[in-house]
Amino acid sequence: MTNQDTQRGAVLLFTVLIVGLAAVAIMSVLATAGLNSKVDSNQEVSAALVKAHLDGCFREVLVQFNQDVLYNPGTINTLDAICTVMVTDLGADMREVTVSLTELDITRAISAQFSVNGMIVTSTNEP
Repeated sequence: MTNQDTQRGAVLLFTVLIVGLAAVAIMSVLATAGLNSKVDSNQEVSAALVKAHLDGCFREVLVQFNQDVLYNPGTINTLDAICTVMVTDLGADMREVTVSLTELDITRAISAQFSVNGMIVTSTNEP
């Protein structure tokens, strides 16, 4: 009887271990990417919601200015939000208003310059 030492079992074991570790690494990368995209998606939805509430406040401010050219509140309440309002008199009949809202750990603001004589908005920006 002759003894034969074969190394086929060890090579197969190392091959399976290497392929298995690579598969685990790939799956963990894919899982992390999936979780990150879910978090990003939730933040985008929250930012869009805050933007919609801010737009509602901004429109309400413009409506109030259309009724009263001396309108100068510190805050404005809508059904969805309570926004901070800062009004600057630019002289003549020009005003600049900045409306800001902090909600869900997101702060957004919108500024506009407009003429109260006829309510003509000359510029808006979101700083």
